[in-house]
Amino acid sequence: NRDYPEVAVREALLNSLIHRDYAFHAATLIRIYPDYMEFVTLGGLPTGLELADIKLGISVCRNPHLANVFYRLQLIEAYGTGIKKIMDSYFGKWKQPSIICSNNAFKIILPNTNAGQIVKEDHVCYSVAPYSVAPSPALPSAEEQIMQVLSAQKEITRKEVQELLEVSQSTAGRILKNMVDRGQIIKLGGSLTTRYRAIQFGS
Repeated sequence: NRDYPEVAVREALLNSLIHRDYAFHAATLIRIYPDYMEFVTLGGLPTGLELADIKLGISVCRNPHLANVFYRLQLIEAYGTGIKKIMDSYFGKWKQPSIICSNNAFKIILPNTNAGQIVKEDHVCYSVAPYSVAPSPALPSAEEQIMQVLSAQKEITRKEVQELLEVSQSTAGRILKNMVDRGQIIKLGGSLTTRYRAIQFGS
């Protein structure tokens, strides 16, 4: 079996091209690991939409002319169907895709359907290693996800971290405080305008 459903990879790539915010000059990120691949696109959800809306098939096209070109090339069949196709392609699989978004970035994570599966052969069970490499990395930690967003946008707020990680206000605050204490990020602004910036961007 393929490591990734062809439809899922195709739709994730199309989403990265059609829905990104081209006002940003940084590149779209496509990373492939032994047990998953991820697509990080600049440009968060359109104003007024939430992640739940996207999963329901509601679409507001950021680049309608570009989308029309892909439609005429028959690379897309209808607007707002890409995420549903990705989810449907993993139906019955042991691991499901996940979506993470902030105000300025949108990430789709596609699990490798063959990584870590248990296969029976001649009544012997063994774990299938996806490749002959060092142990595969775990899915990004909370800190790694925050740093990935900060590689695409200059600053992040506690509320954005809450939405990104789907955690409570206190948990988001604790994670950010730990990152400040470790020197990964700096804290800027007052209580109502507090924001955080990666150290490499300067103060």
